[in-house]
Amino acid sequence: MTNKTEKTKRVETVLTGVVVSTKTDKTISVQVERIFQHPVYNKIIRTKKKYLVHDENKKSKVGDVVNIRMVRPISKRKRWLLVDVLRAAQEKEMHTLEDEVAK
Repeated sequence: MTNKTEKTKRVETVLTGVVVSTKTDKTISVQVERIFQHPVYNKIIRTKKKYLVHDENKKSKVGDVVNIRMVRPISKRKRWLLVDVLRAAQEKEMHTLEDEVAK
């Protein structure tokens, strides 16, 4: 018999990505790039995925590199919370990212 009173450790999921949109109120869109090797063909593959992230204090802007953490559902599509801004964007990066997302 196993003891049910023992607490199980919850693995905290933290991702690093680039902010691509800050148009909505208290919500940012973060693009996370994952690089891995294909198990059969051994080719290096890059996949990009966008996450909606809750930004309570509106402290990030387009082009910032941020850490995000998985939390309980905040809205229909928001399940991530902004942890901190790792690197602030420069003016040149902001314009390039906006152009890339618009395509």
